[in-house]
Amino acid sequence: MNKIGILLFFLFPLIVLGQKFAVIGDYRGGDTNALKVSQLVRSWNPDFVVTTGDNYRPAQGTIDFQVGQFYHEFIFPYVGSYGLGDTVNRFFPAIGNHDVEGTGLIDYLNYFSLPGNERYYDFVKGDIHFFMLNSDITEPDGNTDTSAQGIWLQNALASSNSKYKLVYLHHPPFSSGMHGSSLYSQWPFKQWGATAVFAGHDHDYERLFIDSLPYFVCAAGGAPLYSTFNNYPGTQHFYAENFGALLVEANSDSLTLCYYNINDSLIDIYVIKANSADIKPNSIISFDQNNILQNFPNPFSNITTIKYFLPNDSQVNLSVINITGEKIISLVDAIQAKGFHELTWNATRLSNGVYTILLKAGKICCHIKTIKTERK
Repeated sequence: MNKIGILLFFLFPLIVLGQKFAVIGDYRGGDTNALKVSQLVRSWNPDFVVTTGDNYRPAQGTIDFQVGQFYHEFIFPYVGSYGLGDTVNRFFPAIGNHDVEGTGLIDYLNYFSLPGNERYYDFVKGDIHFFMLNSDITEPDGNTDTSAQGIWLQNALASSNSKYKLVYLHHPPFSSGMHGSSLYSQWPFKQWGATAVFAGHDHDYERLFIDSLPYFVCAAGGAPLYSTFNNYPGTQHFYAENFGALLVEANSDSLTLCYYNINDSLIDIYVIKANSADIKPNSIISFDQNNILQNFPNPFSNITTIKYFLPNDSQVNLSVINITGEKIISLVDAIQAKGFHELTWNATRLSNGVYTILLKAGKICCHIKTIKTERK
């Protein structure tokens, strides 16, 4: 069993596996970093791939060199030269600003075969309805919420009966990265019925929680990373240390989103619950992890104190995961009352290194990294 399989086995034993897909963004360029991200994605054997834009840049080579080289086996019909394509299309890109430079949009539309007008479109996979927007200013139907494209999305979300409604675009409505938030992309997604919003443009990974709606920036697919962090209010997790991609597991009762870097290290976990009774999103999990789970000292030599807060009485599973994704110890497996809890973890027998402390309790699923070091 590979590391991902081991990790999912230990983290989510009660989930019946459903479809899974990968989210990548800003992988244009066709370089080694884009190759490593594609290798990570292919190791997951996803059912399909969705992008947040900047799939290629005309100045850096052909679209086939920057896309088909890495993802041809997901594309139908595939008209490139890097091997066989698929018998059905399993690659669904969004348009980014670099995709439309020069004659880029013409090449893009000739290369891909997508639903609708192909610039913005929607499709359904299982319980998920995907809405792919073109947030670039060059979009003929406009890129604001009152434009023809905005009205299309509002109506499409309203008429959808899917359990999950995921919106994808390139320019992030909210971002702590170098480009920052795009005001014209701040559409009333929540009011229109979206479950979550995914964007690119800032070359990093970020998860935010704005107006009770989760937003993701997934744009570390290969283009040079940005390190700027302005700590936008609502930021839950920010990562710009390495390239990576998002793996999403879709099941009847939840979406589980795991962000990995190209070293196959788990960076972030997020779970969206669904209410199967009325097929609308239920309360979405979001907590300030620093207030939910802490350990001190960190780094530590042999002993550290772990503190956590439960908003409700819950079945608690508190465990320690090593860097390969293997659960090495279960610290708590019991029903506990709401409120603050703490325990002392004696790790004397463990080797020095980086470990993940994982807390699962009711709607909470959060983790922190801790380092065991030599005593100075």
